[in-house]
Amino acid sequence: MANMTETERIVRVFHESWDLRDPDRGMTVIAEDCHFEDVARNELLSGPEGYKRDYYRWREAFPDGEVKVINVIVEGNWAVVEFVNRGTHTGPLHSSLGTFAPTGRRMENRYCSVMRVDDGKVVEGRDYYDSASIIQQLGLTDAQ
Repeated sequence: MANMTETERIVRVFHESWDLRDPDRGMTVIAEDCHFEDVARNELLSGPEGYKRDYYRWREAFPDGEVKVINVIVEGNWAVVEFVNRGTHTGPLHSSLGTFAPTGRRMENRYCSVMRVDDGKVVEGRDYYDSASIIQQLGLTDAQ
């Protein structure tokens, strides 16, 4: 990737660390006062510890989970990261709607993160995705 900006490098480390199963690597690029919002769940993840808790919540539910970055668009210290998240629901899924027992079903969903980087760290961000699609794919609703 020729001419990758520092902003792009940082947001790629953030997302690719999920796929590498290395949350400690991801935590190195998150500011202590980072505010990262999961818009679909209406949940705020604060700092590196928030990232780590979210990582382990999803890794427990989807041990084979993958995160594949498709596109990164950078403007100054802002980046938009388009990625696909997929996996098999073989562990408990803890969500704002409660805890769901494993269904054994596969899920694949597109995400978009809007992130701001300052001094080599992610300082704010928001994840946008279709949570209804995840619920539907896992068979957690009647609308299939």
